[in-house]
Amino acid sequence: MPQISLTSVVRQATDADASEIARICTAAYRDAYRNVLPPGYIERSVTAFYNEPRVADDIAPSLPDWFGYQVVEEGGRILGAAGGGMTGPTTGELSLIYLASETRGRGLGTLLLKHVTDQIRAAGGTEMWVSVFLGDSAGIGFYRARGFQPKQTVRAAMSRVDDHIRSLRMLRELR
Repeated sequence: MPQISLTSVVRQATDADASEIARICTAAYRDAYRNVLPPGYIERSVTAFYNEPRVADDIAPSLPDWFGYQVVEEGGRILGAAGGGMTGPTTGELSLIYLASETRGRGLGTLLLKHVTDQIRAAGGTEMWVSVFLGDSAGIGFYRARGFQPKQTVRAAMSRVDDHIRSLRMLRELR
């Protein structure tokens, strides 16, 4: 069931949304990490994860490990996307939340987070994990403000040994 704010709706993405999801995620990723990550890593990541064919393939759920893309929209315009799934019987993972840059700070990321959290709870999740790049103070602050606690650092996905890119693994217990 979609979650609705006064003007925003969070819903399951459809095939028609793939192009806009790819555009938003690519732009938001580049913007969010341009001062945090090496340019080569950024381009490898957006090429691998946010190209339109890959997004189109990932629109639909592949349960239990992927709930499919979720989008937040206003007036029929997609403003952001999120996704997550289960990594174990009671463990969920938030894989991504990205918003169009002009919409940040309006609570849309929180709406998307709530939607994915509700999906994890409905699937039996009692804990939820997220990875945030070390140095991403805005991302770390966003998740800390919503109850996530730092637990460990790991080598970031797609990081090469010479990149030295680390992610902070954060956990929130779901009650």
